[in-house]
Amino acid sequence: MRLWGSRMEKELNEEVAAFSTSIGEDFLLYPYDIWGSIAHCLGLGKVGLLTEGEAGAIVAGLRNVYHLFEEGKIDPSPFEDVHTLVEVTLRNAIGEVAGKLHTARSRNDQIVLDERLFLREKMSEMMVMILQLIRVLVEKARQYPHLVMPGYTHLQPAQPVLFAHHLLAYGFMLRRDVERLESTMKRVNTFPLGAGALAGTSLPIDRHYVAELLAFPEVQENSIDIVSDRDFILEFLGDLSLLALHLSRLGEELVLWSTPHFGFIDIDDAFTTGSSIMPQKKNPDVAELIRGKTGEVVASFLSLAMTLKALPLSYNRDLQQDKPPLLRAIREMEMILRITPLFLTHVYPKEEKMREALREGFLTATDFCEYLVEKGIPFRRAHALVGEIVRKLASEGRSLRELRREDFGEYGEFFTPELLERLDEEQSVTKKISWGSTSRKEVEREGNHLQTFLTEKENMITLWQETWRKSFRELLG
Repeated sequence: MRLWGSRMEKELNEEVAAFSTSIGEDFLLYPYDIWGSIAHCLGLGKVGLLTEGEAGAIVAGLRNVYHLFEEGKIDPSPFEDVHTLVEVTLRNAIGEVAGKLHTARSRNDQIVLDERLFLREKMSEMMVMILQLIRVLVEKARQYPHLVMPGYTHLQPAQPVLFAHHLLAYGFMLRRDVERLESTMKRVNTFPLGAGALAGTSLPIDRHYVAELLAFPEVQENSIDIVSDRDFILEFLGDLSLLALHLSRLGEELVLWSTPHFGFIDIDDAFTTGSSIMPQKKNPDVAELIRGKTGEVVASFLSLAMTLKALPLSYNRDLQQDKPPLLRAIREMEMILRITPLFLTHVYPKEEKMREALREGFLTATDFCEYLVEKGIPFRRAHALVGEIVRKLASEGRSLRELRREDFGEYGEFFTPELLERLDEEQSVTKKISWGSTSRKEVEREGNHLQTFLTEKENMITLWQETWRKSFRELLG
């Protein structure tokens, strides 16, 4: 059940065997291990390291092994790792010729190939899920093109903004997450096989041919770097950490908005839970878990970073520990990305509560300043004047809607119907003209921009996936 041991005089201690096995984590890599093995076999045949008959027998055997795994007919538990599982199962099926498959490769470069094949597929699937979440945000924004709400800084009322503008802020965060993953894909989608244990091989292999079979556009160059590199996994986990932080911020706002103190949203009962002791409770558990699961994702990044810290070149068995944090982060993030779009479609703004909140906090004070600037008053003087007026109004329990000429003192000439219109919270957004602002025109443009981005990236990912699936179909038959 092991691919090594020819030097050893003793059987491996059972506790050591249990401690060092990785089959529990890497069994799910078997399709990629077989896919890569078939390509490697064809590469050996191309350069004459296998006869046509040997290569044919091994390829047919690997395809049969794949179907045995797919049908659940093989118990992986006795094996040390996925490479051993595949090779021993193949040997049992076709005999000793299976021993020629490992020519010119090592488990050190083999596992990196498996991980890269697996990860590029997972990354593309995750990007599709993020794009779906962006689509839901765009659609929700378009449902409420005129709804105005308080915008906040320091969690204090700041200025009126469109609800749609606030939603699209998350759309642009997620756009960056997709772009980061696209950039990372360039470093994931590179071909490692042929590095051997660390030094390459003296056998006449054709690495570029095998890379082409597996639809890799680039072949990695330094054999020592190839077997010791896990940057591509760490970079991916870093991307997921940022993504998780963005979604955690969204979860936090949904939790806040659902409280009676804000009362900005209502969540469908099917997406909330109650209390075992307090019968009145309606808890936003989904939003809380979106926020809470972020810890698992960020911890996965930190876990692998600590594994890689201070490792000497080249391969060390520590690198076996790259899979638990990778798989944990993928599992948690896939759950988050599946539930979040569904959850958001069942979140509904309470429009009247948002409008009521606009009347608190002097939200159009900045509009007041800008009006005075337009009348020729320097901004700092306008800022001081408006601050004085706001302080006076607050002490008297009045709002900007209740402004009077006498509040202006020597600047009474600026108390005009035009100013009162500018101080209307719902009219505030209509006066914004800067690129990327909260005006309806700009918010519509932002939504259209994200829609174009969705189409472009969906087409790109579809092309990737079709290329990889074509390779898989051709090699596995």
